[in-house]
Amino acid sequence: MTRRGFLAASSATLMMPMGMAAPIPDILFPASNQPYADSSLIDWSYGMRPLFCIAYIDPGIKSQQGQEEQVAKYPIALVPQDDRAHFRWWRERVRRLNPNIKMLAYQMVIEETTVPGPGHDVMRSAENSWFHRGGISPTVTYRTSTSAKRKRIFDPRLDEWQEKFLSACDKTLRSDDYAGIFLDQCTIYRSIIRNPIVYREMTDALQQTLLALRERHPSKIIIGNSRDSWLGLNGEMNESRPKDLKKETRILPDRGSSRLELFHYYMQNHHDTEAARKLFLLALKNKAFFGVNVNAQTVREYKFIDEVLDDYIIKAS
Repeated sequence: MTRRGFLAASSATLMMPMGMAAPIPDILFPASNQPYADSSLIDWSYGMRPLFCIAYIDPGIKSQQGQEEQVAKYPIALVPQDDRAHFRWWRERVRRLNPNIKMLAYQMVIEETTVPGPGHDVMRSAENSWFHRGGISPTVTYRTSTSAKRKRIFDPRLDEWQEKFLSACDKTLRSDDYAGIFLDQCTIYRSIIRNPIVYREMTDALQQTLLALRERHPSKIIIGNSRDSWLGLNGEMNESRPKDLKKETRILPDRGSSRLELFHYYMQNHHDTEAARKLFLLALKNKAFFGVNVNAQTVREYKFIDEVLDDYIIKAS
């Protein structure tokens, strides 16, 4: 059965049997209503241009303002879950410009975060959900040119974490008209979880929690930022790791045929279009939606995108 046929045949409201990823219902991708819909476009892109943007924009910061029209040109956008008034206004402004845009709310999974939002507020209320090794809580460190931040990691084997995470996703998805959720750091760190037994236990616990999330939200798009392939998710995002793209986007026998894979490239600068063009072709070859920008707060459209798509037409099967 073709991917398009699989979608047309499925209107499931419950989780698929263990071993298959939940389908993306047609209602989320009504091809006839898409601004770039064309039955002869690309047979795996649900009638949309296979593009997305990372738009972690704070409309209260002057340097990030005025990008609503650029964001609205993309069929899928990863956006902050922040529910303060100026963020809600910003999302509504984008939706007015493109009523068909699919916004996926950003939700951290395995690390503590200072990012505002209703789901993150729930996770910050966790008291006994940290991973401990040898009496300490290991951290991951993020360095910039001016600072270094340490973040503790959660232990998904713990009941409190599972309850908080599911509640956080519920609250985020209820807080606005999101098409789905983007799960950042949806992984278990091998560099920190060195005991293979513990690593497997944590991986299994995270997997079961993701399946529970899918059961709660059968019609939402759920994407993970991960090298791993998870049951219950519609796909994962590969972030600037082109050598791994073929392996990570392959259709596994137990994943089903309904997939929404993302591949993102951070350009060196706005003139880094030749490398971006080649990577866009790589994304198309591996049936992945493509995103490109210089940082997560800047959204633009680039001429090479339309040039590549003009030459990349596949007749729908």
